[in-house]
Amino acid sequence: MNLLKPLTFCVSGMLLSTSLLASNYPEYQRELYLDTLEAARAGEIAEVDQALSALSDYPLLPYIYYAQATQQLKTMTPADAEALLAKLEGTPLYQRFLHIWAVHLSEKSQWPDFFNYFAQVRSPSAQLQCLAARGELAQQNQEVAYTEGLRLWLTGNSQHGACDPLFNQLIQAGKIDSEVGLERTLLALEAGNTSIAKYAERFVTEPSAQQQLALLWQIYNQPESLAADPALLSNYTPDASRLALMAIQRLASNDLRLALLTLSEQARRLQIPDSAQAPLINRLGVLYAKRFQPDAEAILAQIDPDYRFSELTEWRIRLALTEQDWSATRHMITRLPEEVRQQGRWLYWSLVADLQQGRQPDPQLLAQLTAERSYYGFKAAELTHRPFALNDKPSGFSQEQLHQIAQLAPMQRIHEFYRLERIREANQEWNLMTATLSPDQIHAAAHVIQSWGWYFQGIRGAIASDQWDDLALRFPAPYRDLFDKASKEFDIEPSWALSVTRQESAFLEVAQSGAGARG
Repeated sequence: MNLLKPLTFCVSGMLLSTSLLASNYPEYQRELYLDTLEAARAGEIAEVDQALSALSDYPLLPYIYYAQATQQLKTMTPADAEALLAKLEGTPLYQRFLHIWAVHLSEKSQWPDFFNYFAQVRSPSAQLQCLAARGELAQQNQEVAYTEGLRLWLTGNSQHGACDPLFNQLIQAGKIDSEVGLERTLLALEAGNTSIAKYAERFVTEPSAQQQLALLWQIYNQPESLAADPALLSNYTPDASRLALMAIQRLASNDLRLALLTLSEQARRLQIPDSAQAPLINRLGVLYAKRFQPDAEAILAQIDPDYRFSELTEWRIRLALTEQDWSATRHMITRLPEEVRQQGRWLYWSLVADLQQGRQPDPQLLAQLTAERSYYGFKAAELTHRPFALNDKPSGFSQEQLHQIAQLAPMQRIHEFYRLERIREANQEWNLMTATLSPDQIHAAAHVIQSWGWYFQGIRGAIASDQWDDLALRFPAPYRDLFDKASKEFDIEPSWALSVTRQESAFLEVAQSGAGARG
């Protein structure tokens, strides 16, 4: 849905007018809204009815309607539900009410109506999916219900309680056999969920499946047995690759080096595809490299001699840099995938490696790198005595365009939630709204929001609209008096304090670090 005409750029550096962009709702309405919302949640009908006329034009009124509906669900008619959905249209509450109304209809076994609303739910929860399968059973569509039920049963984690009647039906119908039980046991152990694994294994009754079950538990409980006996698994072993990767993941918690060597051996013996082993080999390999063990480069070279895994290659380059091995650094950078090799980080280190080896840098590479507004672009410019490239591109929105965005109903709700310090709800509204806007409209919305003083969300808007060169939006400089005062007190540069805040929290007021730093 396109809420606005496409925006065009016209006036550069236009200052935002607070009176134009801010909501003009009186403070008493905000206070009344909060009181009425609590009354609606408490089921106090008279108090809510009395306040509604005074809130008739208030943007957050749908939230009161929703709170009231949740208290009156049992007495609501289909017409009431449709009327409420019309009031909730365009808010995050629309999908939320679809969910609870569908659950309510299932409880009354009103399956045709249930499926009507279920079809409108954008991302059905496991609860709703199980209820839908139960509805298929109730309507004698057993094949559909059993297929969906098996899909929901095959998970390594617990499912919602609404699934229990469906799963009981599957068991009574004999649909949970040894093969299915074995698969769920494996899924559960891959997820580290032994309680679900012990539940699922009770369905493994065939002798051949029980042998596989015993091997599965051995691999899980004694992963070192695979390192001691690589032939424990073979290409004839069912799910051999999955068992090997599970064992290696378990082994890594006690002996990371042995886990990597075992992974290399098993990947070769079982011909595990790169796509299957990449997540594990990259994670474990990078973890080992970060420990900077004396044999780190040798181990990484052994498990990935052909530079197939770019994350490992990047860490092998870092290890070479710690040794100032410029020849190895330059060589391994050439082995990176093209899209990784063109990143500023590796363009810079290619430049440094060339200079350290007495070679003239590639002029095209140097021009490409120093044209970037990035840490490595600035480092390269500094190294070669070139000016920094800031590449600033101000937005240039007109007041009319900003006003048009500011008056959108979702923006009005976002502003009110921001004023009420209900940031979670404001974020939910933002996420839903931006899914319907063009990049230009998101960009304009980010400027409007920044004018309110919500700098964190303005930065998010710059990222969401891919406006990396709008520096005023991405790198605001608010609270100058506070930063100047604190900088003088601690004898630090104001720009340094400002940049640290931008990097660490992006001016998010509620941010708090593990060390206690806030804002």
